[in-house]
Amino acid sequence: MKKKIINIMLIAIMVIGLTGCGSDVSDNSNSNNNTDNSANNSKTEEKNKYGLGDTFTFDNLELTFDSKYSFTTIKNKYSEHNGKSVIKLGVKVKNIASEKNSLNMFYYSLFGSQGTELDGVTSYFDDTIDFAGDLKPNASYKTYFYILYDGDGKYSIGFDNFSQEVSIEFDVKK
Repeated sequence: MKKKIINIMLIAIMVIGLTGCGSDVSDNSNSNNNTDNSANNSKTEEKNKYGLGDTFTFDNLELTFDSKYSFTTIKNKYSEHNGKSVIKLGVKVKNIASEKNSLNMFYYSLFGSQGTELDGVTSYFDDTIDFAGDLKPNASYKTYFYILYDGDGKYSIGFDNFSQEVSIEFDVKK
C-alpha cells in the first residue's frame, strides 16, 4: 500500500514538473509574438463589452440589462451619502448552470463618469442584486444595480471572476 502511494506521489510530482516546464516554453514563444497577441486581445475586449438592453453570459448566469435606467435618492440620515442621487438599473438574471447559482457581489465593480470605482450603495435598497439570493437551475429573477451618480458621462459595471472578464458600458444623462 505504501509503495502504491509513493508511486502516485512521484507521478504527480513529475506531471507538475512537466507542466511547469511547458509554461516556461510557451511564455518565451509568446514574447516573440507581442503584436499578434495585442491584436487578439483587442478583439477579445470588444466581444466582452456590452451596453444597455444587451444579454450576455457570465459565471453560468445569463444577464439581460434593461434598456433604460432611472434615478432614486439615498434616504439614510446616518450615511455620508444621504440625499445623493443613485442610478437604478434593472437586470434579469437567469441561472443556466446545472446547480444553484447567484451573482457573487465580489465579482463586479461599479465605475462612474470619471472612470473611478464608486462606493457601493446597495445596502440602502431592498431589491438590489447583492441581496437577490441563489437561483435553482433555469430559474430567474429581476433585480437592480444601484450606482452612485457622480455626474453625466460614461458609466460601467465590470464583471471579473478570475477566469472571465465582461463589462457593460452606458452613457448617463440626468
